[in-house]
Amino acid sequence: MQKLLVRSLFLVLLLSAAESWALPPCPGSYDNNTWTNCQGTITWAGGDKYVGEWKDGKWDGQGTYTYANGRIEEGVWREDQFLYAQKVTPRKAPTVIADDGEAIAAASGTGFAVTRSGHIVTNHHVINGCNDVKVHYEGKIIPATVLSKDPLNDLAVLKADFKPSAVLPLSKKNPELMEDVFVAGFPFGKSISSSVKITKGIISSLTGIGDNYSNIQIDAALQPGNSGGPIFDEKGNVVAVAVAKLDLKNVIEQFGVIPENTNFGIKANIVSNLLASNSITTGAPNTKAVSKSQLGKSVSNATYYLSCWMTMAQIQKMQSQKVIFSDLTQ
Repeated sequence: MQKLLVRSLFLVLLLSAAESWALPPCPGSYDNNTWTNCQGTITWAGGDKYVGEWKDGKWDGQGTYTYANGRIEEGVWREDQFLYAQKVTPRKAPTVIADDGEAIAAASGTGFAVTRSGHIVTNHHVINGCNDVKVHYEGKIIPATVLSKDPLNDLAVLKADFKPSAVLPLSKKNPELMEDVFVAGFPFGKSISSSVKITKGIISSLTGIGDNYSNIQIDAALQPGNSGGPIFDEKGNVVAVAVAKLDLKNVIEQFGVIPENTNFGIKANIVSNLLASNSITTGAPNTKAVSKSQLGKSVSNATYYLSCWMTMAQIQKMQSQKVIFSDLTQ
């Protein structure tokens, strides 16, 4: 009887300070006017609230104290004192600085398959200075071998150990002024998305800068990362390889205007000569028009993201080189 009276008095005193009291779900025990080894919830009239464990009448164990002003202390308590949070805040991954001799992914560009044996065409400046070149194909990263380089025309031929699900034939006819063309590639690398992007335009000139007859000029958009991508017609035949755009700074300095829609490609016959000199045979060009759906699938399956791997020393050397045009690697 005396024990029951003491327990009732304790609950009355507790309720005078608290707005509500939830009895502990665990059995617990009562000794010396205190609850021991229990858990429950107390809400004070002022708005504070504790949810957690007690020991010997004090907050002890895992608990959460929410203040009326919204501040929360959640974690481990010992004798009414908050010790530390049990939840661990995720740590930021440390920044990895590559050793001078370690190759890292330093740049990116675009390439496209021209044979079912894994021959890929791209720009020379995409692979120039790379320790390794890798083809990103259907979720796989495949090492590529550089078979041939043509620095003068800014072309390169790669060979990777895979069988492309689609290839792009090279056009045999001369490009025509105002001909509709499309460009496929990976502008800005994978910073926007990992899927291939396609832009549309026309052939606006049959020559490049300085009357370079190995180039055409197009108004389809080219961005960093587009280098080495196919410029193709409505039949899916490659008419040129995306190579460069005017250097913005140089044009402003020389002409006082911002260049718009002034981009360039290397004609398909120059690409054909490079492939023939390496005994690489390509398929015949398409003679019939194809649907946009079919064309999109073929181009997507035959156009690849290329990554260039360099050491820090090589990266610094490449960054110090002066170029007439800004290259399109990222």
